[in-house]
Formats: sequence, structure tokens, C-alpha cells
Amino acid sequence: MRQRFLGLLRPTLATLFFRYYLSALLALVLIISAVGVVIDQIYTGVDEDNARSFMRGAVLTFEQTLQNEPEQRWAAALPKLAAGYSYHIALTDLKHLQALDDGQRQDIQRGVMRFDEDSNLLYARVGDSQQVLVFGPLNFAVPDSDSLLTDGTHAKALWWTLTGLGFGLLVFLFIRPLWNDLVAIRETAEKLAAGELSARAPRAKSWILTPLSAGLNTMAERLEGQMNAHQTLSHAVSHELRTPIARLRFGLTMLEEAENEQEREKYRVGMEHDMQELDDLVNASMSYAQLDQGQIILQREHTELAEWFADLLGLIRPLAPAGVKLALDCPQSDAEFDRKLMYIATRNLLVNAVRFAATLVRLQVGKQDGWLSVVVDDDGPGVPLEERERIFEPFHRLDNGRERNSSSYGLGLSFVRLIAEQHGGSVFVTDSPEGGARFVLNIPEQGSGDEAS
Repeated sequence: MRQRFLGLLRPTLATLFFRYYLSALLALVLIISAVGVVIDQIYTGVDEDNARSFMRGAVLTFEQTLQNEPEQRWAAALPKLAAGYSYHIALTDLKHLQALDDGQRQDIQRGVMRFDEDSNLLYARVGDSQQVLVFGPLNFAVPDSDSLLTDGTHAKALWWTLTGLGFGLLVFLFIRPLWNDLVAIRETAEKLAAGELSARAPRAKSWILTPLSAGLNTMAERLEGQMNAHQTLSHAVSHELRTPIARLRFGLTMLEEAENEQEREKYRVGMEHDMQELDDLVNASMSYAQLDQGQIILQREHTELAEWFADLLGLIRPLAPAGVKLALDCPQSDAEFDRKLMYIATRNLLVNAVRFAATLVRLQVGKQDGWLSVVVDDDGPGVPLEERERIFEPFHRLDNGRERNSSSYGLGLSFVRLIAEQHGGSVFVTDSPEGGARFVLNIPEQGSGDEAS
């Protein structure tokens, strides 16, 4: 359910349209409402002032006429006075004006004319009495005026001007971060195109461009990593090629100077060995490059752990020197992984341990919380702290006098790291309880390695 909900928020054409449409519609409604409040505040009291101006003469006429008569005769005299007017005129007691608020009644009590815009009635107190003249409902045209606030056409123009300015300001504030993000992404792309692979786009402030900037940065990181790896690999291969090529050159020279067939055969065998070493180096480098570029697709297979790792350990035992014991600790369980790649990774860890071990190499396999763990311990000299990260770099070899075999290319542990990453896992080295080094390979039984590869 959560993934389905998050899928609805992804920037597709439909979600993009509805997001912008609803956002613009909501913004427009809010702006129009706000402008309406502003217009109401600006025009508050304008109709009342117009009504007072329009009715002032009639009010004064009625007040003066009524005040010339005794108050008890006002009700009888009023119909005769109002006979010639087109609107209704009534006389009521101040205390009966329940439709008005307290402020309006207080103003009328003080002798101020008040116009009620809701009922279109004008109220005016007669002298110092408690009697109030009520005129209306009034239906009168607003007189012409040069004032902006009394012209209906100008009011409409003001309404749409404020609405347009408000909506334009909102659109500008929305587009500005979008434009800044686009400029930053464009500049980053131009730097990458120019070869500056360390360039990164800043985190996008607009949600619509966040996936684009993140994708660009991810691409740049992978591209930079691959370029660095390729440069490292090419430099390392070039360095490794020097030794067999130098031996070949020396062998050719000595072959020409050989005095008998026995010496020539000796140099031919040495040169064949050097050619085989060159071939193995090229093959290993190509396999490493394919794995580093993700060109090898994982083929997960259901595997019985105890039987599979026991067979693997049996293949390694002939490589162990005399006096070195290989032990296995593996549960009767099963897991899914790429057997070919797991074989390469575990074999490289075991071969590396055999080269350094004094008397014991122990392989431990375990499962916990959906993770498969392969641990290789030895009782050799261990790995110094400053080398524990570099040891997984291609062609990096420890300067250790106890290493029995120095003919390797230093690609074994780098293969292990790549295989772990392809499975979505990791590998690291630490101190072993046996006194030497402990290499730990962790991979998920069902992880993101399939997608990553």
C-alpha cells in the first residue's frame, strides 16, 4: 500500500498535471479571496457616505418639519410629509432598532446618520428625541465622482489588477527555484561533458527536478568511479606487464647467445612460461573489468550450504602447504546465490588465507536475518590497520616476508569485493580469534544485487 501511494507521487505526466493544476487553482482561489477582502476593506463606508450625501437634504427637511410640531403628532404628520417620495419613510423608537449592532445604535443615539448596507435602510434621529426616521429600502444610483473608489469600472480594474499581480508574484516565486535548479543542472552537465567528473549538481529545491539532479549525480559518481577504476586498472596492468615482458626480452637475448640445444630449450620453456603469465594477466584483467562494469548477470541458484562448501574446501586442500589444516564450520541449511561468483570469492579468500596461515585456516558459514555470512580465519601475521581498506584495491599486495607465493597479481581480494557488491553485500577484514586475519563476506539471500547488475 505504501509503495502504491508513493508511486502516485512520482513525477509522471498525470501527477505533474494534477499537481500544477490543483496548485494553481488553489492559489488562484486564495488570491481572489484575499483580493476580495482587500477590496471590501478599501470600499468599506463608501456606500454609506454616498447614502448620507444623497439623503442629507431629505433628512434635514423631515427633521426640521417634525421638530416644528409636538412629538405626539409626528406619527400622524409623517404620512403627509412622505407622500411625494418614491421610497418608504417610517418613524420608530430607538429601542426598537434590534436589527442594528451596538455601534450603529450608539452612533444614531449621538445624532449620526447610519446606513445599513444589508437592508439598504438609512437611520436618522430626530433632534434630541428617542424617535428615529427610517428611510428605505433605498435604490439610488451612485453619483458621478472623480474618486477612484466610487467608480464601478475602476473597482473591477483594481480587482483584476491585484489578482493578476498576486498570481504573477506567486508564479514567479514558484518558477525561480525551478529555474535556478535547471541552471545548476545545466552547468553540472557542461562540466561533466568537459571532463570534470568531480562536478556535482546541488540538491534541487523543486520537487520536480529532485530526481533529475539525484540521477545526474548518481551517473557522475558511477562514471567517475569507473574512470578511476579503469585508470587504476590500466596503470596496474601496465606495471604488471613490465616484468614478463622484460623476462621475454632477456630470454630472446639469451636464446640468441645460447651455445647448445639444452640452453636454448631452457630459455624457450622460460619464454613460454612468461607468455602464459601474460595471457593469464590479460584474462584476469578482462574478467575484473567485466565484473566492475556489471556485465556479468547474477544467476542465483538454490544451494545446500554444507555440501557445497565442503566440496569447495576439498578443492582447496591440495593447494595448502604441509602443516596447514583446513577446517569447516557450516550449518545444514540452504541459501540462494550465484554459485560461480561465490566459488570465485570464497576460493580467493581461502587461497589468500593459505598463503599466510601458519597452521590453520577455518571457513565458517552462517545465516542470520536474511544474510549469508562467509568468514575465513587464519593464524598468520594478520593485516595492518592502515592496509585493511587498500587490500581490496586491484593489484595491491602486502609487503610481507612470510608470504609463500608472490606470483599472484593482487586481483583476488578485489574480485571478492566486486562479487560482494554485485550481490548487494560487503566484505571487510579484521583481527581473527586465531591470531591472524579474519575476512568476512556478507551477502543478502534476496537483495538488490540482481537489479544492480
